[in-house]
Amino acid sequence: MHSRLAVTARALLLCLTVLGAAQLACVGGHIPPSMFQFEELVPHTGPEKEGGWKFAQVLILLGKISPQFSSTAVCEIEVGVPERNWKGLVTDEFAQVEAAQAADKAARIVLREHQPTALACNQFRECMQSILTNPVTGSIPGAQVTAFRRVGIHRKTFP
Repeated sequence: MHSRLAVTARALLLCLTVLGAAQLACVGGHIPPSMFQFEELVPHTGPEKEGGWKFAQVLILLGKISPQFSSTAVCEIEVGVPERNWKGLVTDEFAQVEAAQAADKAARIVLREHQPTALACNQFRECMQSILTNPVTGSIPGAQVTAFRRVGIHRKTFP
């Protein structure tokens, strides 16, 4: 009976160790599309195929929680998208979903690299823009991701 208890205890300890290691390597969380509330600042006028701009601002808390190393960075994210680009009309709903998905992907990439918080936000914005504008897989050509630049846009905070 004592031997069986010792084996069970070792197995439980091994499982907890593996779970702890997996937790360090995983990044969770999901930024909902509703966080990106786009507001038109430059209306699309005229018959041109491209033009007009709308922006959304979100203050995002990037955080990694682990037993050994916890870090957080508060990042200003301003996403600008054209009202129309060469692919056609960019609806608010489409821009919201694509911005949220790009933010999720960028967060996973940045948080795996264990960057100091001062660099994490810059890398997050660059990565997010790269995802949105990638010539092959990007969903919103012409999109821009920067720190807050424009005034008068209603800012959201996540979480």
